[in-house]
Formats: sequence, structure tokens, C-alpha cells
Amino acid sequence: MSNEYAGLASAVDKFKDAVKKELDNKNGEFHEAINDEEPITFKGLGSEGERSEYLVDPSDVLFWHDPTAYLDELERWKGQKVLDEHLETRKYLDDSDQLNPFSRLVEAIKRGRVAPFVGAGLSYPYKLPLWGQALERLITKLEGASKSDQRAMLPALQYLENVKELLDQWKYLEAAQLIYENHKTRFESFVLNTFDGSNVLEYFGVLDLLPQLSDGCIITTNFDNLIERVYTEKNRSIEGYMHGTQSRNQFASKLIQGERCILKLHGNYSDPETYIFSKSQYDQAYGEESLDYTKPLAKVLRQIFVSHSLLFLGCSLETDKTLELFIDVVSSEAFDIPAHFAFLPDPSNHQKKLEKEDLLAKAKIHPIWYQVAIDDCGTRNHSQLEDLIKFAVACATGKAKV
Repeated sequence: MSNEYAGLASAVDKFKDAVKKELDNKNGEFHEAINDEEPITFKGLGSEGERSEYLVDPSDVLFWHDPTAYLDELERWKGQKVLDEHLETRKYLDDSDQLNPFSRLVEAIKRGRVAPFVGAGLSYPYKLPLWGQALERLITKLEGASKSDQRAMLPALQYLENVKELLDQWKYLEAAQLIYENHKTRFESFVLNTFDGSNVLEYFGVLDLLPQLSDGCIITTNFDNLIERVYTEKNRSIEGYMHGTQSRNQFASKLIQGERCILKLHGNYSDPETYIFSKSQYDQAYGEESLDYTKPLAKVLRQIFVSHSLLFLGCSLETDKTLELFIDVVSSEAFDIPAHFAFLPDPSNHQKKLEKEDLLAKAKIHPIWYQVAIDDCGTRNHSQLEDLIKFAVACATGKAKV
């Protein structure tokens, strides 16, 4: 090598090595795709036996020869990768005749008007119990206490039989209310210890996707603070909140301004003063004999329902006070109500599916059914729900098309 260019060549090599390392680190999959199996080969000058052979990856040639073309090919590859990633999900929506409601959901996400309504199903993968499971645990503890009382010649907790009957009918809120009214202190202690969630150190699944769905209002029936922690981890802290009927803490202003805020319908696990379980608490939140929209929860739920597209996630959507309120708002015909959506596991019983659709139609909620895989051990796999949400986000951000 000529000494005249040795220093320049050394500097260029160092620069190219640094750039190549960065590109390979960020775009390694793209390089593997475009490089195929064999590098580009060519020979230097000289007689046949003395000519040096050079090997160059197509990705290197493309980048250094035409950086703009490299970036174009990179974007084209990324787009195709997204399409390939969601191909099966789109096919499922097409085969199940659900592309139309899914498209309307995507449009709502685009407009930034989706308010996730999060149920216990989203916290369950983090080993926080579903409502039925939690109440069964509490009943077991109370039954143990009841037997001790009987041995001490104290009256048994007869009401627990009524609680079990309510659980058998999936009337979880009524069951919780009965326990709460009979054993308020034990109930509060149980909620505090059960829904703490402090052992959760990393986030995954649908819960981790929430910040991509909404940067505004969120509603949840959950006591835990996993939603708040997920948003904080993404550097998008939720600053406005309403726990139960306690509507301070900037919730109203954040809701009106379309900024991040959270409504926790039953309160926050760490503050028993915010819990809503007893009849008097429900009356205070929703009204006594009938729904009273001057009451705090009834008022704010109606406001969100008529101004946002709710997206129910991890909710069973059985008849309860919340669904009753939504149906009441629709039947009043006083508002131009946006479409609402719910991702629900497809039931095996067709009649139950029709009944659920009829019920949700009364609240203008459009179900989008997904398949749940069950393995030999009976473990339920809800991964298709995550795939559907990722596809919705990809479509809303222009990376994929419905």
C-alpha cells in the first residue's frame, strides 16, 4: 500500500468498522435477508494464478454505494416483515368474518379515542387471582375461622353458604359485597395482601401493550397498580386518577384534556377508604333505587362512555352495575354514542355466544372473538389476543393494513 494513503485507509477502515458494527447490531435480520447465502465475489488485477479474491456482502455494497437505496430496501423489508408477522392473524379475522368490527377499532385507535377497560384477566398472568379465585381463597380462610369459633362455642359464619351460592352463579360482586358487609376488616386486609403485586418485576403480554393502545383515559375493575407501573416504565406516567368515588387528584381535568388518567372502579388496593363493595357505597357511587347521574361514578362513567370508544380487555362482561349503566345510557337515546369493542374468548357453546352478543348489543359493544388454546394440562393460552392487539396497533400506525 502506498504510504501516501496508508493513514487515510486506516481511518476509513476504522470508520467503516464502527458503522458496520452499528448497522449489524440494529439491522442484522435485514442483512441476513438481503445477503442471502453467498457474498459477492470478484478478483483483483494480475495474472490468473496471482489474482486476489475479494468477498463483499450485498448489504455493505448497497449501503456504501447508495445509502438512500439501502434505507428504501430496509423500510420495504420491515413492511414485509410486519405483513408476514400478522398474516395468520388477518386470515383468522377474515375467516371468522370479523374484519369489519376490527377495522372500526383500528380507526378509533388512530383517532386516539380508545379507552381500555381492563379486567382481572390482564393481571392474571402475573399470578394475581381472578375475582372468583380470590373470593374462594377468602372463603377458605373465613371457614377456618368459623370452625375455630364453633369450637369456642361462638356462632358459625352461616352467611358463607350464601356466598358460595353466589359464586356458583358467577355473581362475584354480590358475593364480595356480602363478605365485606359481614367481615369488613378481614376483607380489607385480604385485598391489601392479595393484590399488592410488588413481586412483579417485569411486564409482558397484553398489559405491556396498553400504552400503545391509549395515551388517555383507562378504566379498570382491578385493585392492583400494574397498569400505572407499566405506563411509568414507558416514561408515560399516569398523573390523573380516580379511586372509587374519590375524584380528586386531577382526574377530571386530565379526562377533559384527553391526557393520561385512570379510573379504578372498586378502589385502590392500598387505600381501603376507596373501596366500593357495600350497598351504601354502591348507593353513594351510582344512586339508590335507580341510576343517579349526579353521583360521582355514574356521572364520570357516562361521560367516558359517550366520548370514547371503550375497549374491554380481560373482562367477562357479565351483567353488573357498569354494564347496566351503559345499557341505560344507550336506551335513553340522549347521546350520539360511539362504537365500543370487546375482545372476548370464543365460547364453545354457540347459544351462549349469541346470548352474549345480544346483551352487548344493548350497550353498543361489538365483540371481537378470539380462540383460546387449551393444552393437555388444561392451561389456557390467550396468545391470540396479544396477536390481535399487536395487529391493531400495527394497522393504526400505518405499518400494516386490515
